[in-house]
Amino acid sequence: MSISSTRPALDVNGKLLGTGAALLAVGGAVLMTGAALASVALAQAAKKWIDQLEESPTVLAQRQLHHLRAAAQAGSKAWRDQSA
Repeated sequence: MSISSTRPALDVNGKLLGTGAALLAVGGAVLMTGAALASVALAQAAKKWIDQLEESPTVLAQRQLHHLRAAAQAGSKAWRDQSA
């Protein structure tokens, strides 16, 4: 007794599949356009915000780095003094 299974042929509506693929491509293009426009809007807003700051971000970062180094040195000195 041989087991022979006959599978039905896959009947795909080519026109519907093509339309779906085309819509997917158009949707992807619209998505990329929207992402680009949103990125430009955010970049412009960030530039405007930075221009309104009293100090540049570089100066703020340098000051914070100075405070960080001073705190690290003070903590290290206190730890060494306590250990001795």
